[in-house]
Amino acid sequence: MKKTKNRPLQALIAISALAIVAFTLMAVIIPLVNDRLLQDKDRFAEEPASVVELVAPTETTIAATISEVKGDTTETVSTTSLPQETKANQGQKVTETLSSEEIAPSPSTSETILEPVVTGSDLVSENSDPTQSSEISENDDTELTEIPPYYLTDYRVRDIYEKYAPMVASIQVYLPGTSDTNDKMAIFSGLIISDEGKVITFASNFSFALAYGDILYERTEVRIVVSDRPKSFSAHLLGVHKDTDLAIFQIENASNLPVAQLKSEANLSVGEPIIAIGQQDVLMSQGGLSLGLITGVYHPSVLENNLSVGMIQTSAFISSQASGGPLLNLSGEIIGLNNSNLNRSYADIMGYAIPSSMLLEALERMENPPTDEVRPWLGIVTLTDAKNGDLLELMNWPSGLYISQVVEGSPAYTAGIRNGDILIDINGVVMRTHNEFTEYIAEQPIGTLVRVRVYRTIEKRFLNLQIYLGRMP
Repeated sequence: MKKTKNRPLQALIAISALAIVAFTLMAVIIPLVNDRLLQDKDRFAEEPASVVELVAPTETTIAATISEVKGDTTETVSTTSLPQETKANQGQKVTETLSSEEIAPSPSTSETILEPVVTGSDLVSENSDPTQSSEISENDDTELTEIPPYYLTDYRVRDIYEKYAPMVASIQVYLPGTSDTNDKMAIFSGLIISDEGKVITFASNFSFALAYGDILYERTEVRIVVSDRPKSFSAHLLGVHKDTDLAIFQIENASNLPVAQLKSEANLSVGEPIIAIGQQDVLMSQGGLSLGLITGVYHPSVLENNLSVGMIQTSAFISSQASGGPLLNLSGEIIGLNNSNLNRSYADIMGYAIPSSMLLEALERMENPPTDEVRPWLGIVTLTDAKNGDLLELMNWPSGLYISQVVEGSPAYTAGIRNGDILIDINGVVMRTHNEFTEYIAEQPIGTLVRVRVYRTIEKRFLNLQIYLGRMP
């Protein structure tokens, strides 16, 4: 019975002994065996290889090396001083055999060879004048990669922004709500065109505050913020040019304001860099800058009052707050006024601007309105005769006047004429040129019912419409 009682204790002792033996094997014997195997594999790897530090040859080392080479026909020259190598292929000594035929002695007394040192200043072209532009002509065969990238060190954008940003005003139009409507407010940009406070923008930026006759509702409040002025100014609306959407505000009690000059004629080319400036956010000390390229120039069109209109398409993002700000080229010329309301859909991310030449003509007509204001009006915009003929021939469409735009709310719009239609005839009179159209309409009394025949290009069919002529706004 005593032996039976001692069996658990003996088993425990045996298990403990086995555990000690296993631990000894894992901790001591196995590592020793591994080390021995490694030593047998490479008997010379008893010491870890020393770390090799590669040192670039200095001018003195190169000069001394060449001096040694001159005396012998063939000599082994060490280019760098390396630690002693081992037979484990680590830290081997780098040598180079130089022949007297490869390195000829220099006739000069000095044998020092200097390596060219490239500094940061050498990466910039000598002709790095930031005011110069890249000279690439149409007949130049120079690769673009060989032309110095002036724009990388070009500060013209900054200089143009600093010059024109004070001429961009922030306009706030507020219309209090009624029992049936909510309060409405819009913040957008405008361009100062006189030192006494005339500011131009677009009426579509505050269309909610315009009553019939293009006047502001009675309770509308207008405040304009000018850069570097401690307080905002109150302002009133001087007028709206409906054909171009141009609006003019007059700042009250303002003087000595910075004035912007519109470019009367500008050569617009696709791919030309442009700068768009708008009013910055209230939380910004500076801002409102957007860069891009001209991506499209629309064909010039002609209104019924013979005013030429056009549009510039750019890749610059134009927000609603930047609408009404200037569009400039890299020469610092204002070539247009940005209008975010010209985007055709929410998916249209391009920027659009009205050319300066068109704005100047609209300003002239607003300041000096023609005497014959009462004229009949259909409400369509057509292409110039030259562009119209080219387009009809290209698309093989019937002879007529291509309608590039229909004024919203006009008699033509109400009757169902749409953009892209072709005006064929009015009361049976064929319309081939813009002058034929305007002269015929001018002879009709306001309110006259006319029969209009158009060709709908997207449906490839003719439409006969009856339209009452309205009064030209």
